[in-house]
Amino acid sequence: MAERRTDLDWLRIGAFAILILFHVGMFYAPAEWEVKSPRIVPWLAVVLEWSAPWRLLLLFMISGAATSFMCRRMAPRELFVARSVFLLPPLLFAVIAVSPPQLYVKAIEQFRYHGDFWRFLPRYFDLRHRLCNSERCLQMPNWEHLWFVAYLWIYTTLLALGLGKMGRLSSVPSFHRILRGWRLLVVPSVFLTMMRIGLEHFFPETHGLVDDWYLHAVFFSAFLFGFTVLRDNSIMRTLESLRWLALGVGITAFILRSTYTWEYHDGASIPIALKVVMAFAYGFDQWSWVVAALGFASRHLRGRDGAVRQYLTEAIFPYYIIHQLIIVLAAHELTRLALPLALEAFVLVILCVVGCVATFELVRRVEWLRPWFGLRPSHRKEALSR
Repeated sequence: MAERRTDLDWLRIGAFAILILFHVGMFYAPAEWEVKSPRIVPWLAVVLEWSAPWRLLLLFMISGAATSFMCRRMAPRELFVARSVFLLPPLLFAVIAVSPPQLYVKAIEQFRYHGDFWRFLPRYFDLRHRLCNSERCLQMPNWEHLWFVAYLWIYTTLLALGLGKMGRLSSVPSFHRILRGWRLLVVPSVFLTMMRIGLEHFFPETHGLVDDWYLHAVFFSAFLFGFTVLRDNSIMRTLESLRWLALGVGITAFILRSTYTWEYHDGASIPIALKVVMAFAYGFDQWSWVVAALGFASRHLRGRDGAVRQYLTEAIFPYYIIHQLIIVLAAHELTRLALPLALEAFVLVILCVVGCVATFELVRRVEWLRPWFGLRPSHRKEALSR
């Protein structure tokens, strides 16, 4: 049996943990989000920008690698069925049960909705009516933060179709020659830069599937990269050798981007040459942190296993499904208490963590709830562990 890639498990756990803190920070940052604190903290915009370019890129790469490992024992048709059974029930559950309370709070805070939740619910599912303000409309129904799951299912479906045409996993090309040595740091960075220059202005981030072509270009490429490259041990050794250089490049690029963001946060006119330079800074920032994370994890976390890793590997998907709902509802209610800002943020994090743990502990014990939160049936889990 092949060695389990615990380094990728730990990276996935870490990336989702950062995502939870990121969403707590979004409540206080200047950027638009589901709910907003009346006490905005401007410097949080810079802090949150640290993980924003690369966190989801890394997660799609890890998902691609996991799909590659599944293909060692599954035909393309079996892969499609397995991933559909795993991903589609949580996505449907999110649209039906997780998103409505979030959109209800958003409707109150941003669209001046005054009805109760039970009056709002029929409007949420009514495709003929939209809730609008002077600037935009609230899209309902909505998968909210579970757009990641929808995109992942679509990418997996496209991959399964491609593998069905090729017939064998071994037919997938190796990129070792192209990405040898320093090229593994530079070539993907330049590719991401070109995607940003060519697509981001015309197709800004929406998470709306049909008009999100910049993110599709980036995330589908990351998914395919993870599928084709992260199974290659020679590539992993190269990532390890580049980890310190990548960390230095990432820190430098982040400092450049942070200075740029702070200087031009007021919407001042930006010279076109500076925009191009910052696109390169963004591309290198985006990729260097991924290389550093993969390199350090491969060097120090590969083979590091135990009860904590096993528990969190199973728990992290339910945490992801429920965490934003907890943050949105708790933040909306905490605002009314007018607690000191630091105490409020601390309580919000604690409520989110406790809520995630409590949800997982309930779901894992109730068989019919398990598939709706991305957990295998308990009898299958026991069979696989034997």
